[in-house]
Amino acid sequence: GATAFLEAHGSMGHLSAFRGMEKAIQKAEEHGIGWVSVKDSGHFGVAGLFPMMALKKDFIGYIVSNSAPMMFPWGGKQRIVGNNPLAYAFPADKCQPVVLDFSLSVVSSGKLILCRKKGEAIPLGWAVDKEGVPTEDPYEGYEGGGALAPVGSHKGYGLVLAHEMLTAVLTGGKWTKMIKSLYEEDPSGIQGTCHSFMALDPDCFIGREEFKKSMDAYIKSVKGSAKAKGTAEILVPGEPEHRTEVRLLKEGIPLPPNTVKELVTLAEALKISHPFK
Repeated sequence: GATAFLEAHGSMGHLSAFRGMEKAIQKAEEHGIGWVSVKDSGHFGVAGLFPMMALKKDFIGYIVSNSAPMMFPWGGKQRIVGNNPLAYAFPADKCQPVVLDFSLSVVSSGKLILCRKKGEAIPLGWAVDKEGVPTEDPYEGYEGGGALAPVGSHKGYGLVLAHEMLTAVLTGGKWTKMIKSLYEEDPSGIQGTCHSFMALDPDCFIGREEFKKSMDAYIKSVKGSAKAKGTAEILVPGEPEHRTEVRLLKEGIPLPPNTVKELVTLAEALKISHPFK
């Protein structure tokens, strides 16, 4: 059939996600569409990397995941839902693929932690305090028991629940409220994140080549539309990141000194070589 169900047994999320998307692509090659769901996985890092795997076959890729608790239900004050990310990748012909990758909180928890360390207030709308009231205090908005705000208010919250249903509920895995943070030790040794992956072959519809040409035409129509005052260029999802990738591959990737120190310490502990001096 066109579906598969994988048990990750607590393996690294990156490996689980790679295998899940790989399997979805294999299913799509055979059936035109592939859907694979994974339970008992872990945090898989950058979500967009995995649907981009489908681009090598000129397929459309999609992934969705649940996460550790970061948000309150809309109108609630108990942190039991995650910012459950999603990502899409659409192939194009001459244009760059369109890649959309985001989680469903307005900002990441890391931004609040950074603002707290800098002694800076946060904009209203980023987070709520432990009573569910919008706050400008970065500590009260997360570390002090508050929660991140969902994108699009109640609409983003609705998508969060839908993503939970497409992952944890569908697989019988851990709901968000049962998942420990990436940085917390779980007694079971398994974080328990759940993911779902889809690959879709445009040959089932207008054909791969025709789809890619239509994608080019659509992208150009969007980018060529009238610009607002002060806007130099209209971009599509994935375009800024592609430009950054091209530049950094040429110039090198800058790393903060503390990050380099951590990498060196880890490499030495594992007795493996590293490029840092």
